[in-house]
Amino acid sequence: MLRYAVLGSGSSGNSYVFTDGTFSILIDQGFSVAELGRRLANFSIPLSSIQGVFITHLHPDHARGVGILARKQRVSVYMHEKTVVSEPVLLEKLNIPSHLLHAVGVSQCIEIGPFSLFCFETSHDSTGSVGWYLLYENQKIMVLTDTGVTTLKHLELAKDADLLFLEANYDEQMLEEGPYPKFLKKRISGSFGHLSNTQALTFLSTSQFSGKHIYFIHLSDINNSPELLQTAAHNTIQIPFTVCRKGLWYGPTWEEIS
Repeated sequence: MLRYAVLGSGSSGNSYVFTDGTFSILIDQGFSVAELGRRLANFSIPLSSIQGVFITHLHPDHARGVGILARKQRVSVYMHEKTVVSEPVLLEKLNIPSHLLHAVGVSQCIEIGPFSLFCFETSHDSTGSVGWYLLYENQKIMVLTDTGVTTLKHLELAKDADLLFLEANYDEQMLEEGPYPKFLKKRISGSFGHLSNTQALTFLSTSQFSGKHIYFIHLSDINNSPELLQTAAHNTIQIPFTVCRKGLWYGPTWEEIS
């Protein structure tokens, strides 16, 4: 049986774990190894069960801990080939052992234990940014985060997914009236920034997502309100959802796809 958890979501660190009880994989690793181990322990997952980490992009909140995890635990790391080619300075700082770093192309299938994954392009100000699509038996899971726009490909993938982790980073009014400088507001709301609450909810409607659960992820603690998103989602969608607050993990018990 597939089990999963949000280990953390937001600017302080992002990571999502999927396991069958023997093999475990991460999408993103934005924590120290000690903190990652502490969060995994909440779900009784040993750090030693991690067999691979799949990176969306190299911003620190998504990748700061991947190098030391790879070195300490000999865990393979997968990222888009554009990132590997175009970001040598950032990769050098992460110090991922070369034999554990794997450059993958869009739609290239990677198999680890019972899991198959492939990446799809996103639109963010980090070279080679991607989302990930995970297949386990007959179940499909999509992680779409850190993208300023959505595409027809995103819509097609979401329509078929059973479980969706979807960015809802900011509320338009809160961002506009908030304390950030104008250039940063423009970056966040631009085509290489993040999805707003409205964009996320529109994406769900347009894609006709009809899966079992939605996790709203990567909320800004300055430019968004979990309560505001909760209300908007209740008024818009019928599918069960969870709004993931910054820095917390979900949930205290396992969420399961059976």
